[in-house]
Amino acid sequence: CQSTPNSTGGAAILSTVGSSSVAANELVLHAAPVPNAFGLFFFGPSQVNLPFGNGVRCVGGALLRLGPSLASTHLLSRQLDLGSPPLAGKLVAGSTWNVQAWFRDPQAGAGEFNLSSALSIVFEP
Repeated sequence: CQSTPNSTGGAAILSTVGSSSVAANELVLHAAPVPNAFGLFFFGPSQVNLPFGNGVRCVGGALLRLGPSLASTHLLSRQLDLGSPPLAGKLVAGSTWNVQAWFRDPQAGAGEFNLSSALSIVFEP
């Protein structure tokens, strides 16, 4: 499942920094390039491929949504806190979750929002 171009001219690619170790609790999510607007990251247990807004939703199932963040210099970023809601007790060692970024894109018209590419993350002890 891939992202589509947004008003920055590029397609938002999701990446991570840090490890997927639950004990380390240091994973940071990045989506770029995105418009300098609000966005959020969301997790789900399954994968889908559905048109949504100006992009494609790749993550399905019962979703876990993180609070909004404001993108700066075309980068949407969020450090995970695996011990706090809504992630606490769900993103645990041995579990696999899919993650994607949703972001506002009013300059693109139509749906006025878009999505990044997605990743599947296996959480380690």
